Amino acid sequence: MATVAVVLKTTKKLSNNEYAVAIRATHERQSRYYPLSTLVTNQSLPWRCTTADWKPAEAEDNGLGKFRKTFLPYKECNSILKTKLTEAQLILTRYEEQNIMFSFEQFEADLKHKEYATTPVTVVAEAVQSVSLQDYYSQQILILEEQQREGMAGLYRENKSILNKFKPSAMLIDVNFRFLESFEYWMRNVRNNMDTTISVKMRNLQRVINQAIEDKLFNKDEYPFGEKRYSINKRLDHNTKKIAIMLDRVSKIKALDLKPGSSLHFAQQVFLFSYYCRGMNFVDMTFLKWKDIVDNTLTYTRRKTRGKFNIPLNSHALTILKFFKQQYEIPGGYVFPILNPKIHTTTKQQYTRKKTALKAVNDNLKKLANLIDEPSLKLTTNVGRHTYATGLKRSGANTAYITEALGHATQEQTQTYLAEFEKGEIESWENKMFEV
Repeated sequence: MATVAVVLKTTKKLSNNEYAVAIRATHERQSRYYPLSTLVTNQSLPWRCTTADWKPAEAEDNGLGKFRKTFLPYKECNSILKTKLTEAQLILTRYEEQNIMFSFEQFEADLKHKEYATTPVTVVAEAVQSVSLQDYYSQQILILEEQQREGMAGLYRENKSILNKFKPSAMLIDVNFRFLESFEYWMRNVRNNMDTTISVKMRNLQRVINQAIEDKLFNKDEYPFGEKRYSINKRLDHNTKKIAIMLDRVSKIKALDLKPGSSLHFAQQVFLFSYYCRGMNFVDMTFLKWKDIVDNTLTYTRRKTRGKFNIPLNSHALTILKFFKQQYEIPGGYVFPILNPKIHTTTKQQYTRKKTALKAVNDNLKKLANLIDEPSLKLTTNVGRHTYATGLKRSGANTAYITEALGHATQEQTQTYLAEFEKGEIESWENKMFEV
């Protein structure tokens, strides 16, 4: 059987006494090297170093060589090395389980996720086995972390944890119609989840199975999802709940006289800034920098959908920005005091900090609801986004262009609709609702 390891390719010296880091595949005493620089999407990291900065794999490392701590981005790079080695090992496991004859050409194509034109190897269906669902989730999480898609990785971690509680020993090939039906029943009756939550979990699992098919670890003929099998759309009510509040309640929140700089005041300002900036999402506010604001216009790229936003700032938003400009000097040029580039250096640390800050803001928004004598009001940052969309429609915007809510599935579409209006038309509608 072939073996793989992460090594420093010392057979060829590069400049500055450095060598390339590579995955080495060995089969029948022959070896080939695949440089990390050709295997990763993050080309901003250096995939070469001196021998002094490299720690070769020991017996207990299972082939995983690592950068030493003297190598500046060692943590992030080592995480990616682990991801790629796991990916290579899973490829070899699949070859063995499916009786596929090893070839360096096929291995390279699979490692680089490319098609390899060759005579297909006949695989006996009964011989096809599966990796565990938990292991495959772990692999996908590592890949997402490598791509710095920490938000998506967080969703995968959550689903992995839930599936581990449901059936910890489940294999990929166990995911059939009956499995999905039982998983739905368990979430609804044991976890007391609503259809919207169940829908999110099912769609994540569907995405994982789709990837497993692409990785040739799941038989596409056994695909359990779809209109004629387990249909998420037919079985679950996944419509986003309307959570917008009346504009007079926004006025009450704005009118609260809170101590500047307090946690309650920060929550108030975050809520209002989102409302005044076309439902700006909290994660985008977290990463907002002063350089994104030029000539009273806010320009940024939505981190989730990659949609482009270009927003003329109204007087209400400018007042909030003026406060933060005068009261805070935040490292890294951030507008809001959430991230500290000296502390939150990695994507994962930034994501964790964002989650912590969001929870604190939402907890304080609940307190604001009590302060305006609305204890039953479920006030969150999402409410500001929904209220903006609903308020804009009620102010006269055509329903063909403005959606009822700004849920994840409709964010990009909504922004596209807004961009199609004549310049100044949206602002005139905003003036009607912001002056309440």
